[in-house]
Amino acid sequence: MTQNLETIENALARRRQFFETCTAFRICHHELGQGLTIDYYAGYVLLIYYANFPRKDLAAIAAHTVAALTAAGLPVYGAIQRFRPENLSHARETAAAPLQSDLLFGTLPPPRFVIREYDLQFTVSFQEGQNTGLFLDIKRARQKIKTIVKPSDEVLNLFSYTGGFSMAAAKAGAGRVIEVDSSPKWLNWAKENQALNGVTVVRQRREDALTYLHKQKDEAFDLIVCDPPTYATQKSGSRFTLEKSFKEMLPDLARVLRPAGYLLASTNFRGISREKFFSLFAREFNLQEDVPISADFADDDYLKIGLFQKN
Repeated sequence: MTQNLETIENALARRRQFFETCTAFRICHHELGQGLTIDYYAGYVLLIYYANFPRKDLAAIAAHTVAALTAAGLPVYGAIQRFRPENLSHARETAAAPLQSDLLFGTLPPPRFVIREYDLQFTVSFQEGQNTGLFLDIKRARQKIKTIVKPSDEVLNLFSYTGGFSMAAAKAGAGRVIEVDSSPKWLNWAKENQALNGVTVVRQRREDALTYLHKQKDEAFDLIVCDPPTYATQKSGSRFTLEKSFKEMLPDLARVLRPAGYLLASTNFRGISREKFFSLFAREFNLQEDVPISADFADDDYLKIGLFQKN
């Protein structure tokens, strides 16, 4: 267990760059074994373990994590454990029941609470859904959005979830942001994030993303963001699958983008290689940048984020 403490301390030292700029980041990304991740959310520690990780070790690991965070000067109010089935590991989010959370130390957080990521704020939850409402691994992509959006740009955020990309685009000065999601829960959650950040340029559409995209007029947007789940059932009853559906969307994505417009496309599906994912867009787009995963995820390569420009 002494080795675990040293591992946590070393992992935390590598995340020091986030201490002043973000109140939510990953502490351990499988450094203690492939079956465990540890995240920090504004004073609350979330340990997510898989079936191959010994549950009996979690209490001691939580204690070590609390000690390391306290020594680093970060507040800790509670530590929570969650079991995550393997079949959820590649799903961005669905409307399925939340995963069970058990208290290991201190107090449980409120049902929803606020974290800060650079100049943005988001509400998160350990009690709703299979994830927390914000994907920490994609921080660099949200930052990238701020560098490419120009004042008055029009942005389309497909599969918008709780609106993280929408907030980044609005903060960069977008004149209009449309976020599209089929779930009223995520759209309502996104409205909370809009209020937190003083954002008023976002409009929402509750609809299948592919259906909405197909109806849009030519050259309507300067930027499209597309970060879908690997698999999802559409309102029409059709099944969104990553490779097939991106290929179907490609003509419409190109059609509704303005000349030299940008597409930011992302997937966390380990079952497709980076080269194959980027090649899906080659007919209509030029790859401008392979946006890296956030630095707190220990150089894992499962996340593919491509910034493309229309040919």
